[in-house]
Amino acid sequence: MRPTIGGRARGAVLMVALLATAWGTGAQAQMAGGDFGAYGGMMGGGMMGLTQSDRPVEPGWGGAVLDFAQVREFLAGSAQGARVDARTNTVTYRGRDVRIAMVAVQPGHPDQTFEVAGLTNPTLVVPRGANVRIDLVNMDYGRNMEHGLIITPIPPPYPYMSMMATGPGLVQLEPLLPWRSESSLQAASYAALSTSFVAGEPGTYWYVCPTPEHAEKGMVGRFVIR
Repeated sequence: MRPTIGGRARGAVLMVALLATAWGTGAQAQMAGGDFGAYGGMMGGGMMGLTQSDRPVEPGWGGAVLDFAQVREFLAGSAQGARVDARTNTVTYRGRDVRIAMVAVQPGHPDQTFEVAGLTNPTLVVPRGANVRIDLVNMDYGRNMEHGLIITPIPPPYPYMSMMATGPGLVQLEPLLPWRSESSLQAASYAALSTSFVAGEPGTYWYVCPTPEHAEKGMVGRFVIR
């Protein structure tokens, strides 16, 4: 069962072959643990089981491993199904099935940020009731550059330990994605992971990197359900 913002549910979807799933080639999905309970009238729960991954990506880390050609294809398709407004830094999705292709620290963008469709920390707008899948690729490199994602109703600013303010979040993408395997973009391998949920209660939420210090430095953006 997919978690639902605005209700009670259990589970998060881990796409082991993320790109195959994204382009309809029949990837297999596994169920990863997640516990979502009542939280301020929304969905939340107990402490989240995010694990530190302070190491470069390697096979078997817990999610997909992509090469540079696959990452370029991922980036090329990141605006598919979306209206991108660079002036307002907003990406708007329509329809019942929404796929958000997101990058943690895309090269050429500021450090400690998320990128979607070439925009940095954009506002993401999805319809109420949509089945939403977020695909996240970590393009960052270096110690303490593991990244993850939660969606929370608690707005910034956040402290060094952002989860002290946000709690476990309404949606969790876990475990934390390790950083790319080496400094060369072309030669590196990249960690990728997906999570799926239903966009429930309309309102403004926030997507946040739960790694200590990252949200404090600006790795956060608005997530709007309307």
